[in-house]
Amino acid sequence: MPGADQVNRNLMALADRQKAALLALSEQYAARMEAYAKANKRWQDRTGNARQGLFGYSIMRDQSLITRVAHTVDYGVYLELANQGRFAILLPTVRRFVADYLEDAKRVMSG
Repeated sequence: MPGADQVNRNLMALADRQKAALLALSEQYAARMEAYAKANKRWQDRTGNARQGLFGYSIMRDQSLITRVAHTVDYGVYLELANQGRFAILLPTVRRFVADYLEDAKRVMSG
């Protein structure tokens, strides 16, 4: 049935466009979160290594889209968890952006 085949191709093309748009959105938010974390870090920046080591990235894995902000320095976990989290920046950064990110993702999915 030619009509059904065309509908299926159109649906697959739509899914591919939405997937690409979501990946672009994720990359944009990863960059925004990285910039925010670097600008709003809560610790004393003695060497600059921890600040420079903050990075955001996104990755498509199977059917999951992952957007992260993380540390590269080995003592990043200390900055995040020690002193009752007083110097944490990763979770506060994610909390700052998550609502907008989800709203934008809904907009992408709705067309």
